This record gives sequence, C-alpha cells and structure tokens, in this order.
Amino acid sequence: MNYAVILASGEGSRFGGEKLKQLTRVSGKTILEHTLQLFDKNPNIDVVVIVGNAQVLLLSEEFKSKYPKLHAIVAGGASRAESTWMGLNALKELAQQDDKVLIHDGVRPFLSHEIIQNLILALDEYKAVNTIIDATDTMLYVEDGKVISIPDRSKIKRGQTPQGFRYGSIVEAFTDFLPKQNELKVTDDCAIYLNYWGERSSIFTVRGSEENIKITFPFDLITAEEVFRMGRYSDTYGREDIQGKVAVVFGGSQGIGEAIAQKLSASGLKVYSLSRSSGCDVGRAEQVQSSLEKIARESAPLGIDFIINCAGVLYTGPMLGTSHEKLEEMIQTNILGSIHIANASHAYLKATKGMLVFFSSSSYLKGRANIATYSATKSAVSNLTQALAEEWASDAIRVNCIAPSRTDTPMRSNNFNDSDDLADLLKPEKVAERVEELLQSDLTSSIIRVYK
Repeated sequence: MNYAVILASGEGSRFGGEKLKQLTRVSGKTILEHTLQLFDKNPNIDVVVIVGNAQVLLLSEEFKSKYPKLHAIVAGGASRAESTWMGLNALKELAQQDDKVLIHDGVRPFLSHEIIQNLILALDEYKAVNTIIDATDTMLYVEDGKVISIPDRSKIKRGQTPQGFRYGSIVEAFTDFLPKQNELKVTDDCAIYLNYWGERSSIFTVRGSEENIKITFPFDLITAEEVFRMGRYSDTYGREDIQGKVAVVFGGSQGIGEAIAQKLSASGLKVYSLSRSSGCDVGRAEQVQSSLEKIARESAPLGIDFIINCAGVLYTGPMLGTSHEKLEEMIQTNILGSIHIANASHAYLKATKGMLVFFSSSSYLKGRANIATYSATKSAVSNLTQALAEEWASDAIRVNCIAPSRTDTPMRSNNFNDSDDLADLLKPEKVAERVEELLQSDLTSSIIRVYK
C-alpha cells in the first residue's frame, strides 16, 4: 500500500493576510484542495491523510465526500516534526512496515504525477527518497555577516517535497527523534531520517521540478495564479470517455472551429456547428439563445455537454485609424459574444455538469501594437473564464479557455499575409486535439496555452 501525508497545519506567519495560505483560493479552489485532488487522482496512491489546524479540520466531512482516498484529517502538533508524526500515527492501524509513505507540503499544489511515480518506484529499492532540483544561485556559507566559504554549486541541491519513506523506517526515526527534538535543529523529514540512521541511511534522490513551488509569501500567489492559468494536461489521470456526448461549436464554419467540429465528430460526438453563415451571430444574444434552444430540442434527451466558442473578429492597424464600426464589431463579437454564450449556456451545462470553452489567444498576455482592441478583448475573455469558473463551481460546470499561439487560419491570413512564415504557424488540427483532451479532463478555470 502507498500512502500520502499532506502537511497543512501551519499558521502562515510569513504569508500574512487574513486567510491561511493553505485555504487561500486560487483558480477556483483552495490551495490545499488542489494538492489533495492531485493525490486523490493519482493511481499510485491508495490512502491520504491531511494534518491540519482547527480551520482545516472543519473541512473534514466536505473533503471526505469529494475525495474518496482521504482517510482522515488530524490535528497537527507544535512543530513540523510533531505534525508529521501525527500524520504517520494516523496510519498505524493501516500501514505495514514496508509500505510506502510520501510526506508533502499542502502548499505545493503543482507536484506532477511523474514525480510521484518516480518516488514510488525508487522506494522499491531504497527506504528513503528525497525530491531535489539544482541550485541555480551561488551558495555562500556565512558567519557573522562574512562569507566563510563558497561550496561547489554542482554538489548543492535544493530539497522539495514529497519525501518518501518505507513506513517502518521513518516511524523508527521519529520515535528516536521526538524526545530530543529540542536538542537538534532539523527542517525536514529526511534530516530526521538521516540523523537516526546515520551511516546506515541511503537516501536516494529523484528529480523535482521548478514548477513545484511552495507558496510561502503573498508574491508566490502571483506565480501560482499564472501556473494555474497555463493548465497542465500531464497532471490529469483517468480521462473521461466523451463518445456519444453532444457538443456545440460556435464559429465552426472555418479555421480552428471547423477543425474542432471535424475532430469531435470523428471521435464519436454529436456536433452542432454554428456561425454567422448558418444564422447565428454571437454578438446577438437572441440568436445565440434561439440556436441553443433548437439544439436542445433536437438532442433531447441527451442534453448539451460541451459548448465551445471559437467565433472571433480581428482587424489590424493603429487604433486611431480603425473605424468605429470595426472597433465595435470586435468588442461585440469577442467580448459580448462570449458573455451571450455564457448566459445562454448555463442552464444546459448545469443539467449535464458540462464544460464551457472560450477561445483567447497569445495576445491575452500582452497588448500589442496594431491589434490593441483585439488584444484587449482576448485578455477580457481570459478573465471572464476564471471568474465564471468560480461562480459556477457549485453548479459543477467547468469553464476553461484555449489560448493558441499563431495559427494558420483564414482570419490570420487575411490580416498578416506579408509577415507570416507558414512553417512557424500552428495547424488548426493541433489545436483541435488539445480541445478534445480538455473536454476529457476535469480541469476548470485554466487558460490552456497551445504551442507547436
């Protein structure tokens, strides 16, 4: 059996703010819940225990109802070591001596499934494993404000979590350590293991990730928010079978929308493609509403599972030289069109616990000269995505956004004929593949960047 102990009992003195850092919401969930969900979904983990403080303990019933692998939430101790011990002790009726246990910080929500798998595999041979990454800065040994020595950076690594152990070995180390913890200065569980086993210890290492950050300071939330915005398909297990489900594609007559409609149809979905040419202008709320009502009647009793908005308008050139009519059309289609689709979609997606997918572009990250209004609309769509994902979470509706890099579409060729090297452009079919993967996932509130 393989276990995970998630440490979430800290009070966050360095973090500041009114909320505990582990209970701060990012991308629709608390940081702790993102971490818990990761272990609950991982096929290598059988049982999870959370060590928390009083506020975390209040979430016990809610989390147990949502995450079947969660065995217990137990109260932490006065120190990190004591909290780890509480987690290990919560497993004593379940775990055998050679079972594997991973100990992880609850405020590291970006751990990859690959790292978990590598730790579990390493514990087949070793009794202790640490997750490490390279030290990129020069390391200094300092005493009394003076540099004493400069170690060889190639031999210095930064430790992360999880740290993995055979259950019996780490319990034995903690049993020896706790009575004398005030005499020893340690900062992690491997230090406790090393202190006890000494020359008998053999702590193996596996490669961690720069993305596996620990959210410690308020500034870290900015980084965390952006990582969540990027989305991470590699961390999604157990993709849902979507064959036979119903999808509606707005803007499906050409370019990316057409490729998506073809890809989903080939995968066995019932696809309805809508566009201006078929009588549905997304800038007109009544046309969006009547189109979805018609599709809902035709697809009954199945309902509508996925609604994808690829409709967009782009005009290039300096904003001062762009006609009022063109500016309004971009705003009406790109922003108000997305809002019209969202409002008309809610009831249908709530009934099926479905997904709404918007389209942004790489322009959402930075306003660009000669496409100022277009860039602004795409940034607005990205923010709309995350706001609705949080508003609609209680309705079990997932809301995500695809942000492809430059793509070979009619819209682009009509605007950038002289500047594009076709070899550098994404193919619409590549974007369609990413959309299908997204529909199969349980992601929400993600801005999925698509590159070559």
